[in-house]
Amino acid sequence: MPRLLALLAAVLIALPLAASDLTVGWISRLPEIDYVWNSTHPEREGWPAVGEVVVWRGNVRSWFDHEVTVAYEWRLDGLAIASGTTVLTPSALSAIDVALPWSFDRRRLSLAIDVSRSVTEESETNNELEVFTDALSLGLWVEQSVYDWFRAHQRELGVGSTSWENWAQRHVALFNDMAAMAVYAETPEGVRDRLRLQKVVIVPDGALPLVPPPNAGTMDGEPNGMTHPDMSDRTVDLQLGLRASTLRSYRDTTTATPRNPFYLQPLLLHELGHARYLTDVYAFDVRHDPPRTVIEVAGVETAIAAWRTPELGLMNRQFTFIDRYSAIALNRIAGRRATAGNYNDPENVGIFLNDLPAQNRLTIRDASGAPLPHAKVELYRSRPYGADEWYAAHYDDIPDLVLQTDANGQVLVGRNPFADGPVVHYWRGSNAVAIVKVESDAIERVGFLEARTFNLAFWRGDTVLADHELTVGGAPCGDDAPTLLFPAWDAVSATSAVTLRWAPSPAATDYAVFAARAGEAPRLLATTTATTVAVALDSRTYWWVEARFGHCPPARSETSRLVVTTPRRRAAARR
Repeated sequence: MPRLLALLAAVLIALPLAASDLTVGWISRLPEIDYVWNSTHPEREGWPAVGEVVVWRGNVRSWFDHEVTVAYEWRLDGLAIASGTTVLTPSALSAIDVALPWSFDRRRLSLAIDVSRSVTEESETNNELEVFTDALSLGLWVEQSVYDWFRAHQRELGVGSTSWENWAQRHVALFNDMAAMAVYAETPEGVRDRLRLQKVVIVPDGALPLVPPPNAGTMDGEPNGMTHPDMSDRTVDLQLGLRASTLRSYRDTTTATPRNPFYLQPLLLHELGHARYLTDVYAFDVRHDPPRTVIEVAGVETAIAAWRTPELGLMNRQFTFIDRYSAIALNRIAGRRATAGNYNDPENVGIFLNDLPAQNRLTIRDASGAPLPHAKVELYRSRPYGADEWYAAHYDDIPDLVLQTDANGQVLVGRNPFADGPVVHYWRGSNAVAIVKVESDAIERVGFLEARTFNLAFWRGDTVLADHELTVGGAPCGDDAPTLLFPAWDAVSATSAVTLRWAPSPAATDYAVFAARAGEAPRLLATTTATTVAVALDSRTYWWVEARFGHCPPARSETSRLVVTTPRRRAAARR
């Protein structure tokens, strides 16, 4: 099979280019240091010591078949700190180094090559790369056919990209922008960590995983060469592999949108979220879908999704923004190296699921918002481990808890109403959502209780007693997020006056429109009942829309991006 894939790739890859190119592929920090397994101080262990001299290595790729001499410049926070000329090796990587004392302060370090523009290239826009010095380190393993295909065809996108390295760096840049925009009440500075590509390892087709995981074959397609390319490598905090078998995903070589993985594959950021210990938020959905999920509770709709979590974002199925739940979880380990694996999944995946307040009080309301006093409450837990499926769950028709609300419609459910043991949310088992049936005035109503909301309360500081609202009965809240229509992703506008348009969301009362310049926090642009709005934007800006409803939480659209070529307004720059 590897030989067949290699032959296929050889047929598909174009003839050698008439022109050639230079690019700063990635910037490594040397020496490489292993993370410390089960470290109790990962914010310091596995990092250089303060003041220690480290080498930053610019890995520069030349696609020329002859030596090329270029001028280069290193910059720190925009100021030149080193410069010179170097001879780049033909059709290979060359190293350009700079030495700096280590500090945990966040600095922006960049390397620019061919600063005198003396070399004629395919692209002049990929000759500079900037990194955050305190970023988490990412390692990428790629099989040869994938690497070659990207080199042969990236230029067809027309965005100045000419290689697999350029494609990889787009994902790093997108995550870093998403981290800056992940501003919620609990994360006022966004997600604090940033990513930096530390290494690229090119291997023969069929070589991944280099070190087979010990439990290979015990889960549905996992682990594999993508999730565990090299378990023996502990020099990076996150790792991911790209196999030759994925080549079929990259056949569209001209469409520059996040829906085309040859341009951007945000799903990979979701997978890296798992490697950082995040769990799937979409698995808080409840749907009768045997054998994965079986619902026997009378009165629960089983023909469609009975419950959809309102938490949308990266670890749900919307990969262009980081959901609030995962943003908070990421910040709980910000600045720390990996401790229990740098692959998908590490041994500490979802450890935060059992951050639960000591006592939890529910106020149970009907669809109109009225509390339900003196109501009978039956709580049904999921029985995990009943099927070889991800997040397997079985709800039988025997209540695990029978309680009653007080005169205010409130009831205490203890620390963990979801299980007698820990909350689990993984292969073959999830008990992270309980079904709640409430009988009041001879009317039965059903609601769903997520462990996620208990985690959020705990993280807010309500560790002793937390209050929660639970709505039962009525139409369930869905994921009726707006669909962005115009302008398209990375559309270019020659004027700052821009009209934004989106498709309506059923039952939305109004819409809130947000924007954020690349690397900056979001700002509210407008609130409207229409599905179009005229705004003033500048520079490279992300934008999105939140639909707001009556009793349901807001539903956020995916994120889009716009490039405005008019100069950035001076007043806006001072914000």
